[in-house]
Amino acid sequence: MLVRIALAALFLVAGCTAPPRSADAPRDAERPEWAQAFTAVDGQGTFVLFYPATGRTERHDPARAARRYLPASTFKLYNALVALDAGVVTDVDSLWVWDGVERSIPAWNRDHSLRTGMAASTVWLYQRLAGRVGRERYAAAFAREPYGNAVMGDTLARFWLDSSLRISADEQVRFVDCLRTGRTGFSDAAEAAVRGIVPVLADRPGARLLGKTGVGESGGVTGVPAQLGWLVGWVERPAAAGGDVVFALNVESLPGPAGADFEVVPARLAIATAILEGEGVLPPAAP
Repeated sequence: MLVRIALAALFLVAGCTAPPRSADAPRDAERPEWAQAFTAVDGQGTFVLFYPATGRTERHDPARAARRYLPASTFKLYNALVALDAGVVTDVDSLWVWDGVERSIPAWNRDHSLRTGMAASTVWLYQRLAGRVGRERYAAAFAREPYGNAVMGDTLARFWLDSSLRISADEQVRFVDCLRTGRTGFSDAAEAAVRGIVPVLADRPGARLLGKTGVGESGGVTGVPAQLGWLVGWVERPAAAGGDVVFALNVESLPGPAGADFEVVPARLAIATAILEGEGVLPPAAP
């Protein structure tokens, strides 16, 4: 009992927190009109946009932004930090040998490094890393840098996929901003290494969209259908253009026939780019 109390106390004080806001900082805003980007692909969900330079946060569906869901492969960002910090991985380009098991995604069926495994979202690699990290080191990591509900569940190789671990879009934004700025509870070297392998999803004049996707089963979360899609990351921009902007998106299909044509994989990027371009955060793609 004393150990649990001590651990809970650590969660209250450890890890990265949002930077303090000045009294004249712009107020947060709700953006219901962003629903159009979701319905255009037969989806529904939440989008959180954080402007670090001003401290302003804008949200579509704030209630959903505060609700926790399984992180799916967006947890690879945190998982990579843990593996590097624990010394399980010392080089993001060191290859881990494929076990020869044919999986449904062809890109997974080869040797992978932390870098290529992040880009291809190779589940078997990060499951193998989880086994090397072990429960004690995950518990210590969650104490230093909280992540959602920080629950590992019964199966260490699937806790970020089976809804044991859950995180909200608001919490994703906090974590991603801490990673972006080197303010997590992990080492500077681990943070820099992970920032260097975050996939570049769009490279536009004066701005780059970096992010990690995820898709998973609902895990029995009430009201959530079979597939939940995530995209979290930031748009890298020079200070003269307003600086970096951090975001988190989760999406599912519209209920019933309205969501019949929903495809989670293309929908995530389509929604994010539509909103980011509409807000002037990401320049439009060249014609």
